[in-house]
Amino acid sequence: MVVLSELSEGYSSSSSTHGHIYEVFLSFRGIDTRHNFIANLHKALMDAKITTFLDDEEIEIGEDLKPELESAIKASRASIIVLSKNYATSTWCLDELVLILEQRRTSNHVVIPIFYHVEPTHVRKQQSSFGDAMDKHRQKMECETKADKRSKWAQKIEQWSKSLTEVADLKGKDVNDRQEMEFIEEIVNDIYRILRVHLRSPLPLLIGMESSITFITSWLKDASSHTTDILTILGMGGIGKTSLAKFVYGLDCRDFKTSSYIGNISSRCNEKFSGLLDLQKQLCDDISKTSPIPVDDVSIYTSKIENVVARKKVFLVLDDIDSVNQLDALLGSKGFYPGSKIIITTKDAWLTESCALFKMNVKPKHAKHLLQGLHVSASRKLLCLHAFTTN
Repeated sequence: MVVLSELSEGYSSSSSTHGHIYEVFLSFRGIDTRHNFIANLHKALMDAKITTFLDDEEIEIGEDLKPELESAIKASRASIIVLSKNYATSTWCLDELVLILEQRRTSNHVVIPIFYHVEPTHVRKQQSSFGDAMDKHRQKMECETKADKRSKWAQKIEQWSKSLTEVADLKGKDVNDRQEMEFIEEIVNDIYRILRVHLRSPLPLLIGMESSITFITSWLKDASSHTTDILTILGMGGIGKTSLAKFVYGLDCRDFKTSSYIGNISSRCNEKFSGLLDLQKQLCDDISKTSPIPVDDVSIYTSKIENVVARKKVFLVLDDIDSVNQLDALLGSKGFYPGSKIIITTKDAWLTESCALFKMNVKPKHAKHLLQGLHVSASRKLLCLHAFTTN
């Protein structure tokens, strides 16, 4: 049973979002990336419920950084800096870069540089397109006739140069030779992991399940297995299997780059003729991060799932399984990438080891966790909280 209450401090996020409006500020050169990479990255971040600031206007050369951009950087927990070929041609981008790195030094602002078809060493040493851009800025300084403006140019160019060197020395990501959508998926998961965004909303407090939470969290973090790990949570209806599975998924899913929670499986299959197809589509969407063309054949979707889970480590929760057909359709029969974790909740202890995965030569590693009724004190607390909203 679950009490819909805020998560206790022991499981709360260590990263407070107090005082921040955005999780992420995007710094980029529009002519290089706005209508392709940035558009896709922004959509992926927003789809993942990561609040992101994206400026919709292009800057005219020579204009100062808008006050609202300064405010947005200071109101963000992290910045993604997309360093593209023409990034340094924009004085606005360079001013953003200076302010972002200042925030990093003074307020634990997270900075993730993305080297978008440029070499980090060219950014660091201001070579190639970055060298050309800085030379043009110096030429403009030389053409300035007023001493005060000339001095201001010199100060800015020095700041820009130091900032480009500094950002290139940070641990960043290189898009070269990468599938763009997979690369974007990796960025989104890094943001989740670093900022612990998924813990910003309180999780339900489970009464009397502390030992179960500890056991499953330890099982999830155990990386000693070189095969697929499956955990079956067993117990009678209404005892809390689904609540427990939801809790540990919310707590730990972003430790995995690819994860999916599929809930209420038996009822969704029984309520609708295409219920199983809908579940397969949901799973495909979650783990592939693409939008495949919908099909009307369970076996085709199973093949798609098999292709994905064979090449990447995943964390899956399949809640309320009541038939082997459901497991075979959602897990396939060809095996998972080593280190994958699967949690299954069911009332039937025999189901898991009856599926096709356990008929392979190398069987998954399987553990069972039986949920039983609460002890007297926990039961009394649960009753009081539901009946009287008090401990």
